[in-house]
Amino acid sequence: MNRFRNIITTFFISTLFTFCLVFTSCENIIGYGVLLWNVPEYNLSDGLIVPVYIKSNISHVYVIENPETKEKIEIPLWKLTPPEKLSKAKKTALLYTDYQKKYAMCVLDGLPIRAERVNTSKQVYRLRKNEIVRTLYQGKGAKPTNGKTELEGEWLKVLTKDGTSGWCFSYNLRLFEMNADGSYGTGAEEAQIQKADETLENLMKTKWYPDYYSSIKKSLNMDLNALNTEYGFDTGEKSETVKLYLPTIQVSYPYKGVTKKEDYVYSFNETSIEVTVKNQKSISVQYTNERGMPKTFNFISMDEDFNVDKIINDEINRRETLYRDLIKAGPDFRSSNYGVLTFSENNSFQWTNYSKIIPSVISKFMGKNGKVKIQYFIPSSLKENWDGVITFIFDGHDEEINLLYKKEENGLRLTKANVTKNYNENTGRTSVSVTQSSSSLVLFFQK
Repeated sequence: MNRFRNIITTFFISTLFTFCLVFTSCENIIGYGVLLWNVPEYNLSDGLIVPVYIKSNISHVYVIENPETKEKIEIPLWKLTPPEKLSKAKKTALLYTDYQKKYAMCVLDGLPIRAERVNTSKQVYRLRKNEIVRTLYQGKGAKPTNGKTELEGEWLKVLTKDGTSGWCFSYNLRLFEMNADGSYGTGAEEAQIQKADETLENLMKTKWYPDYYSSIKKSLNMDLNALNTEYGFDTGEKSETVKLYLPTIQVSYPYKGVTKKEDYVYSFNETSIEVTVKNQKSISVQYTNERGMPKTFNFISMDEDFNVDKIINDEINRRETLYRDLIKAGPDFRSSNYGVLTFSENNSFQWTNYSKIIPSVISKFMGKNGKVKIQYFIPSSLKENWDGVITFIFDGHDEEINLLYKKEENGLRLTKANVTKNYNENTGRTSVSVTQSSSSLVLFFQK
């Protein structure tokens, strides 16, 4: 019964609303309102004062009269100020005069609209990038900062397309005029730059890694010193701080916008950072240091599943597994000529009675204890005869004793490895090559 009663009530209200819409005359005006947003389908501009005939809280619309055609039309409640006397409506319209026909496009994803004119006030809405809002009027308030200085701009009362109203600081808004028919007017070309420049949008939102990361998985020498979750180029799309982090350089600068200098070339304002976009997945970043010396670094984007932490942890675990295998195979290895070699936990070793391989393999006065590292990769040409490279570092010494090793059923075979390192000052990377001398002594230890 209640359901039937609700249906009848809804039908009655709908019928009454339609009747009023058709037969309402000028004598039934309930007040006058000021349009806050244009009505392009009827060519009505914001700021216009219109007579209001009906307010429907069910349909969330006002019925107003089109001043040009005298036609009765519906508009959403949020597009109109509350109906009042004509004299008061004229005074209300003055509040919006300075920003009549003024709209703005947001250029920062997540830009907050706040309840009050202060950056700590409650957020009532978060704008999407490229979202259009109506700017109503200006107000005085505390200007937000980038951490050091105040941002340029003003607090503006704005209105969104869902009717949310609040205060937004204009630094990340691009103002332009919108005509009554919905077309863009003065300032639209400048406001549309961010929207139309898909290259810049892709540059700003992409996570950029050092270009050498592309060869990590297939690298013959994974230098863990060159891998770090912080390494890369951060455009600071949300923080407004651009960061350039590499093994050889770690700098960051606050900036105020990005300027397109020419096709595919962008400058981060008030910094020495300039970016050239090669393609969607590759950029070069030019940085000029305090001495005026320019340097260029290359960066790439990676697949979403790319995880630097996982790669580092996997490589550390791989090396630890190799060392545990050595302990399981021994941990004691003995030779009447080359001494006794013992591997222990925590990558420790002890090597005694090795005098016969001084100085051909081990330098004099090295002692007997130290640490072991497995850090270098061997080329495919050596993999048939060798498992890898063991690096011995005796306590109190920096010298690396690098030996190729091969686990045998009854022992361990070792020979000197020639490790050549080449440091690249620009990238901070050290490339390593491992070779075996044809005349190197082969050491065999039994279990």
